[in-house]
Amino acid sequence: MLTILRKFKVTIAVILLLVVFIAWWDSSRGYDDSVMANVPAYSDLDENSILQQEDVKAKLEPSYLKYMKTSAGEGAKDADSFTQSIASMDYSAISPQGTKTEEKLGDQDGPVLALLEENSWVEYKITIPRDGYYQIGMSYYAMPGKRASIVRSLKIDGEYPFFQAKKLDFQRMWHEVGAPWHDNQGNEFNPKREELFGWQYRGLRDTEGKVSEPFRFFLKQGEHTLRIEAVREPAAIGQIDIHSPTVTPSYTEVLEEYKNKGYKPVKDVQIKIQAEKSSLRSDPTLKRLEDREPLTEPFNTKASVLNTFGGAAWRTGGQWAEWEFEVPENGLYHIGARYGQWFLNGFPVQRIMTIDGKLPFKEANDLSFPYAAKWQIAKFGDDKELYQFYLEKGKHTIRMEVQVGALGSVFEKITDTTHKISLLSREVIRVTGTNPDPNGDWRLEENIPNLVPRLNMMARDFDDAIKELYKLGVKEGSSDISTIYQAREQMLSMAMDTTTIPSRLQAITDLQSSLGLWVNGLAKQSLQFDYLLVQSPDHSWPKGEAPAYVRAGTMLSDFALSFTKDYSGVGNVYGDEEVLDVWVARGRDWVQIIKQMIDEDFTPETGIKVNVNVIPAQQMQVLLLANTAGLAPDVALGVEGEVPIDFAVRDGLVNLSKFPDYPEVAKRFRPGALIPYKYNGGNFALPENQNFNMLFYRKDIMEQLGITEDKIPDTWDEVMNLIPALQQNGMDFFYPHAANNPNGAINEFAPFFFQNGGDFYKNDGMKSNMDSPEALKAMKLWTGLFTNYKIQKQADFYNRFRSGEMPIGVADYSTYILLSTAAPELTGWWGMKPMPGIRQEDGQINRSTGGLGQTGMIFKSSKKQEQAWKFLKWWTSADSQERFGTELESLLGVEARWNTANVEALKRMPWQKSDIDGILEQWEWFKEREIVLGGYYTTRYIANMWNEIVLNGKVIREAVDEGVREINKELRKKREEFGLEMDKKNTADQGGGLP
Repeated sequence: MLTILRKFKVTIAVILLLVVFIAWWDSSRGYDDSVMANVPAYSDLDENSILQQEDVKAKLEPSYLKYMKTSAGEGAKDADSFTQSIASMDYSAISPQGTKTEEKLGDQDGPVLALLEENSWVEYKITIPRDGYYQIGMSYYAMPGKRASIVRSLKIDGEYPFFQAKKLDFQRMWHEVGAPWHDNQGNEFNPKREELFGWQYRGLRDTEGKVSEPFRFFLKQGEHTLRIEAVREPAAIGQIDIHSPTVTPSYTEVLEEYKNKGYKPVKDVQIKIQAEKSSLRSDPTLKRLEDREPLTEPFNTKASVLNTFGGAAWRTGGQWAEWEFEVPENGLYHIGARYGQWFLNGFPVQRIMTIDGKLPFKEANDLSFPYAAKWQIAKFGDDKELYQFYLEKGKHTIRMEVQVGALGSVFEKITDTTHKISLLSREVIRVTGTNPDPNGDWRLEENIPNLVPRLNMMARDFDDAIKELYKLGVKEGSSDISTIYQAREQMLSMAMDTTTIPSRLQAITDLQSSLGLWVNGLAKQSLQFDYLLVQSPDHSWPKGEAPAYVRAGTMLSDFALSFTKDYSGVGNVYGDEEVLDVWVARGRDWVQIIKQMIDEDFTPETGIKVNVNVIPAQQMQVLLLANTAGLAPDVALGVEGEVPIDFAVRDGLVNLSKFPDYPEVAKRFRPGALIPYKYNGGNFALPENQNFNMLFYRKDIMEQLGITEDKIPDTWDEVMNLIPALQQNGMDFFYPHAANNPNGAINEFAPFFFQNGGDFYKNDGMKSNMDSPEALKAMKLWTGLFTNYKIQKQADFYNRFRSGEMPIGVADYSTYILLSTAAPELTGWWGMKPMPGIRQEDGQINRSTGGLGQTGMIFKSSKKQEQAWKFLKWWTSADSQERFGTELESLLGVEARWNTANVEALKRMPWQKSDIDGILEQWEWFKEREIVLGGYYTTRYIANMWNEIVLNGKVIREAVDEGVREINKELRKKREEFGLEMDKKNTADQGGGLP
């Protein structure tokens, strides 16, 4: 038997290797036209006739590219010679709340209108002389807020012209204050960044940088109304400009102008601008980085030096950085940079370069930085010659702004095609169900209109995307392009033999996931700069990287240093006895942010020195062993929520209630969030972050089922009325069930128990309360979803949500992050609201649920308990949590979004207001279960109850009664073991029994 299994595994491995090899071979050999020879090309008319089925996306606004295609098809052209400016105060209407007149902001005299609150708005009237395309720009003054960029939306005559107009970004300005500082190990750290307030001007353009020029708006002759609405952050409006589209001359035209004016190249000049010394940047988290390549300037063999700028954080459309420099004389210069672009395999990234706020010529709008796994020298120019830039003697600025540019149209094509796949997948499921017999004759071509043409059309879309990628300079052999090749081959294969489609439903779902990740990953246009060069054409260019022998010497030096340098500590490491020792169970990137905040804020404010050490996350036994050995730290952060009581019962933690200001600090959190850290009248930890369960739903599919957003279920009764309608259409509702995970089971049962008014224990945790009527009702409701309504017992909700098989369900914070980061094709298509609950007699809906997170606690062995309490108060404060969340998200992306437990800090986070409002509404009902000695038996037996009822068909009362007896036995046993007070009433009765 073992031999057969081994052979099977080897066979599977060989097949997987062949699939990978074929994908690599397809991508490495370049584009092969013969593959598509027999696939018809489709015109717009063909597509419209093929896609006759209703598509809810048509009810939403079109993308900008589709808007331009439609208007161009109607004969729209750029308008000529028109410019009109509208002063801030010349509005025709404003919202009744949220606006304010500001006087003398910055260097501007006179009054201006500020939109201070979200959803506040202002309207302006504009008369257009003739039909055509126009561009719109706006001067603005960012006002103190949440440190995030300003977001506004634009409606023209009451409608969004395209969906990108719903989210227009206007960046803030940040600069460094003071010089970099060094820890006592000689390592360099970023100086503090502060916001610089002042007037800025920006043309309305794509927030994600997927459109390379400012938007064109098609306006017909006559009067129009522009409504600007605040989506995020307060800012004042200076003036609004509506003008004919700006046409930037090409480099050839500019070069001819240079010749006509007699401009000459300068000689013997080289100006090196160190990139880490950026004078302005759009984001406080764009900062200096360390690089250990020997030619990177400056370089320190013995310590960390921040010698580059940008990196992974400099990747989002609209982010920019600016550098100042001075040239000695008038004349023509070359410009270049030493850069690292090892982030996108085989794909170039782009930047917009402006000099002194202006685009020098058209080609500077999309400077390309090709991929290479090493440092390179970019010499700005095309294949024929290097660009020459005319600069007058004196000071100048160079600004580099992130944009996706030409890749944007490819991303849109892939996203649209992914949507078509999702729609087709749902139609197949309606015919076959979610678990079809692969050998059945489903006659899909008869039941699904235009099945083969639709598959061919999607294959053609992928093929067009491949050709476009090669045109844009993607290197042959890039592993990232293989995803599109695989998608094309799958569509062609299914079109050739539609009988294979039912057996490929999971592969189709996986394909959608892969395409979403592909678009999301390539949209991150990261780039790292060492320095910029402004030099005379006669000057030689430096090398990109050091010779191999030099790099080998640096590696050996770093290796030797590792034997003497302490890498366990982060930042300043102190050796005296007065230092506070903090252990953090998180990744090193996270801990470095915490340590920097400590050294910049906490230590200067309090004078308390802090050593921070990293311990492995989710390995709490390290803390237990350290405590047993007398080596425990003063404070531990990142501790899992169920751990503090294990220490408290052993008298290992400080009771935080002993500090006079504990009640005030506790108000930072929802009262229900503190329940797990209470024991024997004391409070032994503070929550750092907090999970949450929400109801996620697909807006488009719900619309198809005739369910508008105001009809999305609020109660479990409404959910149960919805499930049959879903199942009749081949879909299902999702409620999580973690098989073989007792902790998961109790978290899944808890909402039903709490919403019925129950608690897990009685008599101060001495006995289980699972024998209560509330528990019986909750168990019936929970298990009934699986027994009576037959929802799936286990499923990958994220992928089935994307495919449309499960368009609605309950899930936690991790799903929110996944949908926000890895499902770009669903942007604007999904929503979330508080999870369903039980309607009370007073009409309120009880939505109680928990979300145990991570905590901070103080060890009783600490000799610096007062200082430790000051630290814990500082760390859990709204200011610290806000800064940490913002820094973390900007450094590691939205996937690292910090779900702080501090309610005020959550309100300040630069997230979508609708998301925060939904989470806060759910938190109004936040309630966690009590952690008691022997409580692990509760988690174990709730999982057993589910198994007995759902899988084995046992009567609910019997299954619960058996479990309660065992739980009570363990609770009593543990209390005896620790010498705690026992329940003197009915001590002989170990079970209690159901009434």
